[in-house]
Amino acid sequence: MRFSPSNSFIGSMMLVGSLLFSLQAVGQDKTVTVTLQNPGYTILQQSPVEIPGMEGYRSARVTVDGKEVPSQMDDLDGDGGADHLFFLADIKAKGPSMATIALWRKTMPNTYAKRTFADILLRNSKVKAKNKHDIYLSEFASLRGTNPFPVIHQHGAVLESELTAYRFYCSPRQSVDIYGKRKRQLELHDTEFYPDSVQLAAGYGDDVLAVRDGVGVGALNGWDGKQPVGFTDCDSRRQRIVVNGPLRSIVEITDQNWKPTPEAEPRTLTTRYTMIAGHRDCKVDVRVSVPKGFNLTDQIRATPYFIGITHIKGQQSWTNGHGLLANWGTDYPVTGKDTLTHKKETVGLAISIPPANILQTVHTQYDDGYLVSIPGGHLVYYIAFCSDKEEQGYHSADQWFSALKAWKAKDAVSLRVRKAK
Repeated sequence: MRFSPSNSFIGSMMLVGSLLFSLQAVGQDKTVTVTLQNPGYTILQQSPVEIPGMEGYRSARVTVDGKEVPSQMDDLDGDGGADHLFFLADIKAKGPSMATIALWRKTMPNTYAKRTFADILLRNSKVKAKNKHDIYLSEFASLRGTNPFPVIHQHGAVLESELTAYRFYCSPRQSVDIYGKRKRQLELHDTEFYPDSVQLAAGYGDDVLAVRDGVGVGALNGWDGKQPVGFTDCDSRRQRIVVNGPLRSIVEITDQNWKPTPEAEPRTLTTRYTMIAGHRDCKVDVRVSVPKGFNLTDQIRATPYFIGITHIKGQQSWTNGHGLLANWGTDYPVTGKDTLTHKKETVGLAISIPPANILQTVHTQYDDGYLVSIPGGHLVYYIAFCSDKEEQGYHSADQWFSALKAWKAKDAVSLRVRKAK
């Protein structure tokens, strides 16, 4: 079956309603109907739909055009109760699709197939096999001056869909590493990013990129005027699993009271990575905030940041000139003596940054990317990659760059969600 890029990227397909309906009759079940309007000329397959305002309900069942679709209720603000409904829907071309949502105040069993995964593992000193550690965390926070890197297995939180997997280093650089798959399946619960020989023989994937001293794929870094720098001077650094659901999973990284220079005003950076079922790319949502009673000053608004992709040996590079930057190359995914037991891997990397936030293009010793600003305190961008080992993937730079062009072409489609009359 030929791999189709049309359903493997998030792009601009997230349908977000403001408050679509009034949740009345608190204390009892409720059913509401909304319209999903697609103005385009082709059906939108498996389009993500997110609806806020779910407070007071714990479970949902969604049907679109009379057919039940998998869904999940998420607690995005961390107060212990669901506040957002999320589902994937096929939306008719040039016409509305009708979604009926049944809501329950009690928890109902969720039997939908799991298609995304996230976890954080603490290293278990009694376990010798690298894929058998078993101390699962929902979050961890390291205080100033401490280094959790040696005790966090996988070196940080991990996130995956059936197509791709990412890990986020719990170091100040917070580099994003990648895991390439042969088959479309969830693997990280089994391999923990370190497949053994039996798993490799069965067709499991593996680490496919040596990040070295670079940012990997699209990690947000500070900027010292010459090169990217990590978020070192902060009171604490936290990684948290926000959602680990069947259709989407979210990892959050918080750098509290970071100061880019000793004399700078502190600010907190909260970065959320969202992985959606059937997609290879990852949404990155960055918020810059200050404590209550303080304001985002001109100094904080003017702070530059760096977002890039790591150099790959012999790489071919491409950009659309509007914030989309990509490369394709082949190199060892490990360093030093480990190259004796690993073969070279071919991968393509990409980032997509809103042009309005880009200050300039930057080339460093390890990365290519952009110097960006976040004057309003909020930035959303996307990261993506592919591995040549994928059975249903891309196997040349031309194929990879063409898929990225098709991905960005979806931005022209504007979708609406509204209450049905």
